[in-house]
Amino acid sequence: IALHGLGGSGKTQIALEFVYQQASERDCDVFWVHGGGVQKFREGFTAIAQHVRIPLASAETDQEGFLLNIKRWFEGSASGDWILVIDNADNEEDFTGNSGPISKFVPQGPRGNLIFTTRSLRVASWQGCERLDIGKMEEDEARALFLRRFDSPDGLNEEEEKEAITRILESVHHIPLAIVGAAAFMTETQTPPSTYWAIFQESDERAKSLLSQPFWDIQREADITDSTLATYFVTFDQITRQLPLAANLLRLIVCFDRQNIPEQLLTQSGLEEIDDPIQYRQAIGTLLGFSLVTAAKFEDKTFYELHRLVQLALQVYLPTEELKLWRATALKAVSRLFLPDENTGRYLGSAYIPHAIVVTKDSTDPISEEICFRLGYYFDEIGKYAESEAIHRRGLEGRERILGPNHPDTLGSVNNLAITLRRQGKYHESETMHRRALEQRERILGPDHPDTLSSVGGLASALAEEGKYAESETMHRHALEGRGRILGPDHPATLRSVNNLANVLGDQGKYVESETMNRCALEGRERVLGPDHPDTLSSVGNLAITLSDQGQY
Repeated sequence: IALHGLGGSGKTQIALEFVYQQASERDCDVFWVHGGGVQKFREGFTAIAQHVRIPLASAETDQEGFLLNIKRWFEGSASGDWILVIDNADNEEDFTGNSGPISKFVPQGPRGNLIFTTRSLRVASWQGCERLDIGKMEEDEARALFLRRFDSPDGLNEEEEKEAITRILESVHHIPLAIVGAAAFMTETQTPPSTYWAIFQESDERAKSLLSQPFWDIQREADITDSTLATYFVTFDQITRQLPLAANLLRLIVCFDRQNIPEQLLTQSGLEEIDDPIQYRQAIGTLLGFSLVTAAKFEDKTFYELHRLVQLALQVYLPTEELKLWRATALKAVSRLFLPDENTGRYLGSAYIPHAIVVTKDSTDPISEEICFRLGYYFDEIGKYAESEAIHRRGLEGRERILGPNHPDTLGSVNNLAITLRRQGKYHESETMHRRALEQRERILGPDHPDTLSSVGGLASALAEEGKYAESETMHRHALEGRGRILGPDHPATLRSVNNLANVLGDQGKYVESETMNRCALEGRERVLGPDHPDTLSSVGNLAITLSDQGQY
């Protein structure tokens, strides 16, 4: 039997409880050896030999024969009824086939019960085990473990403390080692759960610091004093040593949002050897086999999720400069996939949105500013203007820092932010931003540049929303005249100016001229864009309103 699961999930404690129960219920011998290294395994087998009176090896050269004698004793009738636990059998190199440094000494045959605790799916498979996957604790189990380990002189009767415990347990995903570590810190520092939770949720850095605190536990192996996060470092080292592509894939994954990672982000990431389907399956299979990530299917597509504790541990494990390099790789991967449709111009990759937000956070890479522009456009399209504003502000700050306040791309970000502000009813701030974009575009690009004329139209619309109709009309006529001359009368931007001028004329009660302009916009849009285009239908609606205003019901 193999107890298989993430580090810290309680595999060893379950095995301990099982063998104690079995020893009390039946007449059997229980043996326990460490499988996390050849030296410790040999020490464990040597102790067994002394217990069952197998002669010790006389020299180092006799070691292999000595260990094989112990294996044969287990397999023979003299051993009787026994349970052998091989704990922490995580290093795959030690268990390859029947000739691995440890696996060649593992007893075979029908006698006894053999129990492995392992983080590796491969070890469990190679040893022909019935596998029991050990996941997170149930909520009531997790709470019981915490209360048993947390020594509070004041009790935990207050609702605030009970709620804090629930939040702490959820935040560490009910993983036993993390629960014990948190309880140890609170007990040793006399920190109430509510205070611990307040520190934990302050930031990721605070959470990582708390989970990196070393603690000692009498039920763990004698020489282990690692923190919750450090328990995963051994696995990271092993994967890096044995399968570099899996290690690189894990480093890439940690830079995305940890949930709902589309497989395309991995397979089209540009990593070396990722294009080879066999190499890729081996790499992702390794991460799945060590329970570092999980997979789920949705509409025939595969998505991956990185365990929260593994994410925090990796961020501590990786040097800052290396993490920066992997964030740049993740940024490029998102940039390659989060693109507008060639035909419609719309962004269809909504699955990439959370990852685009994460990879652009605090990034000074020019690619980041371009992704922010795409994100803002996407959120505008679907009417999420608050999210759009936040992204446009982030993009603007980045472009101001990298390109300067008056670069054409920076002014493009100013214009986009102004539009988003207007759509939220923040008209005064929108007007200010539109004026800034217009003044600098006129100075840098010239008064007839299409971007300048776009700012004229944007400012005109902001003025109309504030009720400044006369000034708005003037600006719309200016934009229409310039666009008609530069872009032509049938250009969609020119027709947009016709439509906007019609609206502001209607706002002032100039219904006859508004009707004329609306008919002009409608005819042009039907001819250029087609009868079912959203802009064409908008003109149909605007004309209907103008007719209604004149009593032409």
